[in-house]
Amino acid sequence: MSGWNMRHWLAATVAAVGTLATFKLMADYRSWKREALRRKAEIEKRARGRALDPLVRKGLPTDKQLLDAAYTALQKLQRNEEANRAADLRLVGWLRDIPPLELDSYRPGTRLLCAQWLELHTLSMMASAKSSEAYNALVEVYAQDLEIAWKLLQCRPDSSAEQVAVKLLRLKVATRLKDHKRMLPIFLAIVDKLDTDTAIMMQQEVLAAFLAAPLLGRWDSARRLGQKCVQLTDVKLEDLHKKAQDSPNVPDMKILHELAEEKIPGLTDKDLGVESIRWTEYLIKGLRIKVHSVECPDPQKRQQVRQNFQSKMREWKVINIPNSTKVLRSGCIAQMFSFSANPIPMVGPATESTMLVRGYATTIGGTQSEEIHIENPNPNASDVWRGHYTCVQDDGPKVTLRISIEMTLREDDEKREKMSRSRSGQGVRGHETAGSRGGARTM
Repeated sequence: MSGWNMRHWLAATVAAVGTLATFKLMADYRSWKREALRRKAEIEKRARGRALDPLVRKGLPTDKQLLDAAYTALQKLQRNEEANRAADLRLVGWLRDIPPLELDSYRPGTRLLCAQWLELHTLSMMASAKSSEAYNALVEVYAQDLEIAWKLLQCRPDSSAEQVAVKLLRLKVATRLKDHKRMLPIFLAIVDKLDTDTAIMMQQEVLAAFLAAPLLGRWDSARRLGQKCVQLTDVKLEDLHKKAQDSPNVPDMKILHELAEEKIPGLTDKDLGVESIRWTEYLIKGLRIKVHSVECPDPQKRQQVRQNFQSKMREWKVINIPNSTKVLRSGCIAQMFSFSANPIPMVGPATESTMLVRGYATTIGGTQSEEIHIENPNPNASDVWRGHYTCVQDDGPKVTLRISIEMTLREDDEKREKMSRSRSGQGVRGHETAGSRGGARTM
């Protein structure tokens, strides 16, 4: 091939290759443009869909927005991860702003998830209270959000598992709202299964009903549910006792079950009526004791204890206690701390005229158990309750102190008013308070 022909061939080849590359680039460009147009059309379609969504037109979140936000927030709570403060505030704002008549626009599953998160969120925020005053203030504030959770739960999901979840969460929310009128129908619906077929009862139902029974004064059900709880669930009564020791605001279900089994006349021998259900606090304004007897199998130890309490065995002795010492009345049970050198949480049945609280704790050398049984035949006319205080120290030779006791109990009117206002939904909503975790005692 001559030189001229060679140059001509090379030029033609380069031109052909360039043309093919250009064609490929053009094809790629057309493909990219088609994809970009498709994506743009999809975005516009979604935007038109949101614009047509009646919830969006009303300035409310869509079902998907609410579901995604609640799911993400709930996952963080359950994993003990640091919460996204801004996202939580936005979700709370959404839930507070949704009018009750618009709740049916959201699917039952979405409403259940939102209620689950809201209930846990209020617990988490209340646990951050650094004082009893801050805790009590948050109780009133978050009562409003619990009312929202209750409204969210007025739905009926399709799946049986979600139906049970709604029922149990409603019982939990009603309990936290201290509203026995809402608690009782849910509780009775669960207990009815005990009389039909316990095989269809879910473990969560047994445990939830067991926890609610003493609050409602249903001591016969408490006995039966406690037995079923041990049989059908992995929960042990001793575990519930340890939980109460770690969190004194939590009633000791092991002690309550023991008291139910004992069938104490007038207290746990039968179910109490709704007139015995009260939610309030009593301030202990006065305390007098007189040691009645000291019992110990070791004569030397018995004489030593007698000498220590000699002044209190002859006459009544006034005991100075902090002004904030209280007896917490939760439905048909009472809770308080003992008056010993190492106070322990105590719990037991309560009516308008009788209270019996009991508690025990493990010590280095053994156990410490205490019981207070007091009565007031006419609480409307007198605020003095009289009875017996029994202390048993079993860390060597067992020592039993039997003490006569007088307690002056006055209802905390301010607390009662706040509880009443919270249950009626008239509390003043405040701002959420952030802080470190650490529960505050209210007893």
